[in-house]
Amino acid sequence: MRPINIALIFTGLIHFVLAAGFFFQQAWATALWPLPDTPLSYAFIASILAGGGAPLIWIGLSGELAALAGYGLGFGIMYAGMGLSALLFYVRDQTAALGWYALVMGVLAAIGGIFFFSTRRSRYAQASQPTPRIVRLAFIAEVAVLAAAGMLLVLKVPNTLPWNLSPESSVLYGWVFIGLAFYYLYAVLNPQWIHALGPLLGFLVYDLVLFGPLFARYGSLKPEHMRGQVAATLIIIFSAALGIYYLFVNPETRLGAPSRSSL
Repeated sequence: MRPINIALIFTGLIHFVLAAGFFFQQAWATALWPLPDTPLSYAFIASILAGGGAPLIWIGLSGELAALAGYGLGFGIMYAGMGLSALLFYVRDQTAALGWYALVMGVLAAIGGIFFFSTRRSRYAQASQPTPRIVRLAFIAEVAVLAAAGMLLVLKVPNTLPWNLSPESSVLYGWVFIGLAFYYLYAVLNPQWIHALGPLLGFLVYDLVLFGPLFARYGSLKPEHMRGQVAATLIIIFSAALGIYYLFVNPETRLGAPSRSSL
């Protein structure tokens, strides 16, 4: 393996270690988040970390470095938005944790930009098989949903997610959704399977991590959270079914099947 492949796998594994720490609310992990938050918020952060780590491990193992273009664009925008927001909160509140968080997000955003600009013209992506039509249509819907949810969260609209959020957390989570919208949009505008596999795999892992904590809320759900809960449930069920079929069942696209770019 080349050093870049090893680095991607190692980085992906770090994502999963951090995800486990947030999911089980370990002090060493939650201390990395610059705001006090709720157990379901920590589960949400865990799902995003795991969903971000899975594509990196796949890219590292498969050597499909062209898939870093969409990843770099989506996560670069995510980190840039979160970093800028944290910086504004730091200027307002003078909280050291927010300042350090803004700095780290800025570095990660720069790395995302490097990924994007260094791989977006890869000839291997053009040789990849086309993205199935159903996946493209689903991704278009995902872009619309993620972008809408992200804007509502950035604007601090209450009850966008089915649990209580502080205004600051709402803004930071909003940038998560906006960044993911760009990840999916890149796959829509570049309809090769090499660009669609990463987002699909990431969303499936996100679903698996968040499934338990989210569904457990049905027993104690507040009326104002019902609409968001039902919407989140439907999205998880649909995206998980889509991911399972195309990643593990469909012989042309399942993980491990040779892509045209590697033939």
